[in-house]
Amino acid sequence: MRPQVPSYQLYGERPQETAEFWLHCETLPERTHLHNWEISPHRHDAFFQLFWLSEGRGEIVGGAQPLPFEAPCILFIPPGAVHGFAYSRDVDGLVVTALADRLQSISAGDRQIGLFGQNIGIVSLANGDGDARFAADCIHRIHAELAGQAVGRTILLETLMTAVLVSLARAHGGGAGARTEVEERDRRRMEQLQELIGAHFREHRPASFYAERLSLSAAHLNRICRRTTGASLQQMVARRLIDAARRELVFTPNPVQEIAYGLGFADPAYFNRFFRQQTGTTPGAYRAVERSRLDAPG
Repeated sequence: MRPQVPSYQLYGERPQETAEFWLHCETLPERTHLHNWEISPHRHDAFFQLFWLSEGRGEIVGGAQPLPFEAPCILFIPPGAVHGFAYSRDVDGLVVTALADRLQSISAGDRQIGLFGQNIGIVSLANGDGDARFAADCIHRIHAELAGQAVGRTILLETLMTAVLVSLARAHGGGAGARTEVEERDRRRMEQLQELIGAHFREHRPASFYAERLSLSAAHLNRICRRTTGASLQQMVARRLIDAARRELVFTPNPVQEIAYGLGFADPAYFNRFFRQQTGTTPGAYRAVERSRLDAPG
């Protein structure tokens, strides 16, 4: 019988032992020194991780075979993947830990990013790849933003995390050359659809509205959406509405009723039900929790 693999938030910390966060960053030596440069196999069920190594080398252990890596590189660990590390003592760099739902929402926009996000990945920076270097720069900026309290920090952090994942997927071989002609055509259609949704999501248009503008039937467009993103067109529009609602709730003083009207809901009570169905909490409760996090020191 195989031994049970522990599930942590940060390594060595159970969920009940750690304050809630969606994004955390620390230096590699901060945690590896505590464990003599060896991290036993474990997993993060609700989080994914990025390791940027500027110095040192090592192996990812816990799988069928050890996976060697050497700086400079970026390691990607998806949610639920069993992994441990054996580092050299000169290892240095940064570790980013983020909630899995951020990966899911970003992966929903592109099948290649979704495929990249399913497995442990090692992306070398030694060959000068521009996407890999850009990902490393974004990880540095995430670390700097988390250390401060600058205006718009939360918005920028979400954008930086998107940039990191897209860049890593490209550097890992998820570019257009890896797609078939059909996949590339569907990707372009999804880009057009995302632009249309961005312009019209507050209008609560039916699927036929978007399909007509893409010269497709509603059924065909929904098939492309599900094949490309794993979500229906309706779910994609709902995600855009929820993203906009979250920003309004956190960064504006507008009452919930006014936010509901601004997002095209004729009935604020329906907006409350919709928000709760999509997020598991009410708009008022979400606003209170997120603002308390922003107001907290550090």
